[in-house]
Amino acid sequence: MCYPGELSPAGEVPQNVTAKQTQIKRKRGGQKGNRNALKHGFYSATLSSAETSQLRNITNLEGVDPEIALIRVRLQSSLQYDPGNRRVIREASRLLVKWYSANYRLDPTDHNYLKTVVEHLLEIASLRESASPRGSQI
Repeated sequence: MCYPGELSPAGEVPQNVTAKQTQIKRKRGGQKGNRNALKHGFYSATLSSAETSQLRNITNLEGVDPEIALIRVRLQSSLQYDPGNRRVIREASRLLVKWYSANYRLDPTDHNYLKTVVEHLLEIASLRESASPRGSQI
């Protein structure tokens, strides 16, 4: 029996020991080609030029908070192009409720009630958008 680091009876080092010793040591941090920083979810996509100008108009002319305006623009775009996407509706309602809960210090019962109401309203908007002639053509 030959243990790691010992020589075999023929005076050779076993191959599995030399393979482990000659492996290239990895550098610190993320390795080339990893996808750890890949963004996903509601904020991942970039805005088109029309959406960017709409965002600026909402924040400057209407005086809406930029985060709420971004949620509004992204949700409007999603409802227009993919009205049945429930994941986007859930994510938008979660972000809206989170923002309002933080800024207006809602207690947990109000938080849950607001989330239910917002999600139902967005579901209704999604159903209306999918039933409209504009939504069915896209």
